[in-house]
Amino acid sequence: MDPLQAKQQMTLAEFRSLRDFIYAKSGIFFSESKQYFLENRLSKRIAELKLKSYADYLSLLQGSQGPTELKRLFVEITTNETSFWRNPPQIEAFQNIVLPDAVKQARERGQSRLRIWSAACSSGEEPYTLAMICQDLRDTVLRGFTVEILGTDISEKVLAQAQDGVYNSYTLRNLTPEQLQRHFIPLGKDLFQVKPEVQRLTSLRHFNLVDYPAYRQLGTYDVIFCRNVLIYFDENVKTQVLKGFHGQLHPKAYLLVGHSESIHSFNTGFELLHFSKAMGYRKRI
Repeated sequence: MDPLQAKQQMTLAEFRSLRDFIYAKSGIFFSESKQYFLENRLSKRIAELKLKSYADYLSLLQGSQGPTELKRLFVEITTNETSFWRNPPQIEAFQNIVLPDAVKQARERGQSRLRIWSAACSSGEEPYTLAMICQDLRDTVLRGFTVEILGTDISEKVLAQAQDGVYNSYTLRNLTPEQLQRHFIPLGKDLFQVKPEVQRLTSLRHFNLVDYPAYRQLGTYDVIFCRNVLIYFDENVKTQVLKGFHGQLHPKAYLLVGHSESIHSFNTGFELLHFSKAMGYRKRI
């Protein structure tokens, strides 16, 4: 058998050591039921590096090559299943309720700039969805406004994909033919390129959500999207991340999390909002 195909077995002690290291670096927590998942995600990398054990891999991560390998580790352990217009009821609530109110709030502050943060943006589908909506509303709801959309992620690999802005029909499956025609350039071979005017509304940046002091560098926002991310954090990290979001939002600004996520059990300074078939949160004054 090709040695690169031989799957290295992970001991419980190795799992716990790697799990604790990953938690310290990213806030992502793996329960012991996820040992097989972690082994499955990292076994190929162990073989590529010709290492004899997961303990050796942890030593590499803790050594001089650690910062470089950590980027690869984040690529391997993060799940990046996403699509354009994901969870349509929530996206429609953003378009029809959240965005007009955020504009109203900004006007009352005497501002003509709207800032939106897509935290854990993966390969760009979410920030580009938001940019498409803003592009469509530039002459109506957003007339006279400058829009800035920031997409951040812990994985530099998916950020590079987002920067390219090229997608296949599967990830575009929730869009109408009209939306596809308005906002994309067909490249052939089932590939489509986000149009430059949509990309110009969006900037992309590497960011680790557990780097709490770095939140202030990002500035203040009118809307923050952080969907399907909090489920990977334990209560301590979740609380800290939510505090970070709270600190970067204007008063009465919005936080939108995944449809299966709830923050009501945390004393976070947010009020729950019910939309049609969706929910969100607003920062209390």
